[in-house]
Amino acid sequence: MHIPESLQDLADSEAVQFLKRPKTILRIFAGVFSLIIFSSLLTDGYQNKTDSSQLHCVLNSNNMACSFAVGAGLLAFVSCLTFLALDAHESRIAGTRFKTALQLLDFILADIPGLPGPPGPPK
Repeated sequence: MHIPESLQDLADSEAVQFLKRPKTILRIFAGVFSLIIFSSLLTDGYQNKTDSSQLHCVLNSNNMACSFAVGAGLLAFVSCLTFLALDAHESRIAGTRFKTALQLLDFILADIPGLPGPPGPPK
């Protein structure tokens, strides 16, 4: 492992340059926020009623709503980690078809929350 001799060498390293990219910073923030949402829904989304030991969903007492929310949070967290790892190894991916497929999948997963409304930013 290469140990930098100065702070300038550390600032010029490939890992620091990768972490300074806006796309990487946004993926890290998205991963942290999806983990917060996923964990809060998993821990506080189900509660016991005083007269029963069975867990009930706090989202309108609809178990499918809680299951969907937990699944969406888990999918968001796993996709953030996956695409962060793929971004780190982007220069090592040789096939242009594979890169194109990954970019298309990234675009589709990033646009899923926008499906009910118009896709993309407002014009």
